[in-house]
Amino acid sequence: MVAHKDVVLGLLGASAGLSGLLLVFLGFVVGAYGGLAGDTPKSIKKPLRTTGWVLLIAFAIGLVCVAVATIWLIRLNGGNGLYVATVTLFLAQVAALAVATVWTLRELLWD
Repeated sequence: MVAHKDVVLGLLGASAGLSGLLLVFLGFVVGAYGGLAGDTPKSIKKPLRTTGWVLLIAFAIGLVCVAVATIWLIRLNGGNGLYVATVTLFLAQVAALAVATVWTLRELLWD
């Protein structure tokens, strides 16, 4: 049986890595948004802003997962509630990453 500490350590590292990947996607969107002319209509800017928010929400889920996992580790077996929260947040982050990836690719590559 795998110890909870090993699971939390693994999820901590994986969540931090996935958060970094989300920042790369966010950089693409910010770069595309920054490349628009100042007089670009809001109807053109809005989809990029929405994509930025989707990525930011997914990134925030990852940061919360990292924070909860860290708290669990600091408290030395921080309890079942924090353990379940860490696992749940990680699964939510993976789902959010999938949504954010498809959303970003749809926005940047497909017309």
